[in-house]
Amino acid sequence: MSYLKAAGIMLVIHLAFAGIGWMIAGREGATIATVVALAFHLVVFWCADVIILRLHGAKEVSSDSDSPMIRAFVADCDKLAMRANMPRPRTYIIDTHQPNAFVAGRDSHHAAIAITDGLLKTLTRAEVSAVVAHELAHVKRGDALAMSVCSAISSLATVILTPLAWPLGQRRNVDRIVSGMIARVGQSHQREYAADRAAGKICGSPINLANALLKLERHTVSLVNPLAERNPSTAQLFVVDPLQGPRRKASATHPPTERRVARLHRQATELESAND
Repeated sequence: MSYLKAAGIMLVIHLAFAGIGWMIAGREGATIATVVALAFHLVVFWCADVIILRLHGAKEVSSDSDSPMIRAFVADCDKLAMRANMPRPRTYIIDTHQPNAFVAGRDSHHAAIAITDGLLKTLTRAEVSAVVAHELAHVKRGDALAMSVCSAISSLATVILTPLAWPLGQRRNVDRIVSGMIARVGQSHQREYAADRAAGKICGSPINLANALLKLERHTVSLVNPLAERNPSTAQLFVVDPLQGPRRKASATHPPTERRVARLHRQATELESAND
């Protein structure tokens, strides 16, 4: 379903480019705009994961790492991907204290999971595995492509609107507002709820994910993620909103953590009842 949504969003972008080109220069303008839109789609489809990983300074890691925590992360990613009956995504580490994670890529064969150094140092191994299961759920559902498309649109929109906001000193607010609006139009809240539930099944313990989300939410208040602040259009990719700001019941890109946790606890109760 998320693949269809991504295709729908890309079609709307294509039509919008063509329409604007037509209004500016008639048929010739529409043709040029269509070519530009096609180039945009190709870049997003083939290169979005590489661009996003570079924006966040992600470094690929493997089971040969010197760090036992990283080796455990890669091993658990292997195990969970096998349990989810899907290829294991490439694994990356981001050097930042804020605990968080995201996924990028066009499909299950071209996906990458990136977790922060802070995530490994803050969560237990079981909780890290639950977060990995959440990201695997996004990949399996096709959410990664839809989120990448929405992030690309946000980046493009902010580039266009920034010159208008700069004289007023509102560039940062415009970046966040635009990114949040596009994330909501792309149904980011529903994606997170669905990925949470699927993750509970993949890792076998919704409670571990619930505990992880509570810790992540608490630490995003006190710890800044500088690269996420510099690239707010990618905020919707993360497990919890990485951007600093007043404590929120819900952000534009993510549903309330308390509600996500409550749903996971209900899922755990359902699983216990089914096993009795």
